[in-house]
Amino acid sequence: MALLRAIETGRRSPYFAYGFALIAFLLALVLRWMADHALPPGFPFLTFFPAVILTTFFAGLWPGILVAVLSTLAAWHFFVPPDGFGLDRPGALALGFFILIVAIDIAIIHVMNIALSRVQQERARAKKAEREASELAAHRAVLFIELQHRVSNNIQIVSALLALQKADVTDETARRALTEASNRLATIGRIQRRLHDPENVQGNFAGFLSELVEDVVRASAPARIKVAVDTPPLPLPTEKVIPAALVVAELVSNCLEHAFVGRTDGAIRVEARMEAVNRVELSVSDNGTGLPPGFDAAQVPSLGLRLVRLLTQQLGGDFTMVDTGTGAQARLCFNV
Repeated sequence: MALLRAIETGRRSPYFAYGFALIAFLLALVLRWMADHALPPGFPFLTFFPAVILTTFFAGLWPGILVAVLSTLAAWHFFVPPDGFGLDRPGALALGFFILIVAIDIAIIHVMNIALSRVQQERARAKKAEREASELAAHRAVLFIELQHRVSNNIQIVSALLALQKADVTDETARRALTEASNRLATIGRIQRRLHDPENVQGNFAGFLSELVEDVVRASAPARIKVAVDTPPLPLPTEKVIPAALVVAELVSNCLEHAFVGRTDGAIRVEARMEAVNRVELSVSDNGTGLPPGFDAAQVPSLGLRLVRLLTQQLGGDFTMVDTGTGAQARLCFNV
């Protein structure tokens, strides 16, 4: 590659090209003169063939033609009998043969040079296109990440506005609704930010889930409520990550609100695993008071569980809640 680039650069300079041609011709002439007494008759063009070939390859078409013309004249004058520019039948035959061969050589090498030049140009264009595509992809990625951060910031602002609005509301039910809406929006904002964080490992749902649960716990869990996350690496598609994470966040918040009424300690466990080759199981269990008699997750009117049911439908999965005897367990299964 470096040699081809050097050759291409040299051909563009007429000083190099024609200087190379003259040096090659003179060198061929001197060598032929020095070897004249050592060679048998019939080799007048021996050193001129490589001079024409090398000049055409390294210096280009017209310098090669120049060397061919000079070589023809020099060989005819000095080495083709009779001396001078005399010409008999064998000499004319040899001269014609030389002209034919060097013309073919020049044509072949010229075509090869054109092909090599086009290959170089195509490679340069391909590299330029690849570089431009890479720069465009990087630019689009930066814009996309910035857009997601702005969306996340806007969601957090709306959440903060709801929290501020709560201060002007005296009705306890309305205050609770505003608090829940503010918390949910804050959770969605955190999910949005973490999901599109450029430093977040792509497809690492386990690490993402651990960070999300930690955020929820930090926001609303009493100090003696312990929450553990147990999950292997689960590569989930982006369209599944957000609803699945929202379900887990809602279930953990539900446990913190209802499972430990009248208690200051307790434990919540979040687990995720592959139930089958393409099926994920998420579960949130606690050691709290358990479920009330006759509890039916499909009929409970609370906003949190209605949201969980809607997200389960979006995932195309199944959601159940059972009393374990030592607390309650919520379980979500869906295909990926």
